[in-house]
Amino acid sequence: AYLAAGHPYGLIVSVDGKGAVTLHVPHQGSRSVRLENDGEVLLDFALELDDAPRWERFFFVTCDTPFDVAPVLEAARQINIDRPVDRAEKLDLPTDLDQFVISLEKGAKP
Repeated sequence: AYLAAGHPYGLIVSVDGKGAVTLHVPHQGSRSVRLENDGEVLLDFALELDDAPRWERFFFVTCDTPFDVAPVLEAARQINIDRPVDRAEKLDLPTDLDQFVISLEKGAKP
């Protein structure tokens, strides 16, 4: 789910401990999507954690105008996966793009 908080356009992207970057919203395409602003919006799919080690980070990037997906994906690819997760670290994006980050640390497999 997401909560747009008045932002009309956005996307959701994740990076895992292997450095894999996944665009979740939109599923495909080169532009951000129009966000619904009627409270919490449930997605029609779940964001599933894979077997990547150490951590997974989700970025909800929003803006007042439509924006290209490519610079966000490129910024996500620049994350240094060899460092421990920094929960406060954000993507290096233009200042007109807002970000909300969720960082999950994964424990070792039993």
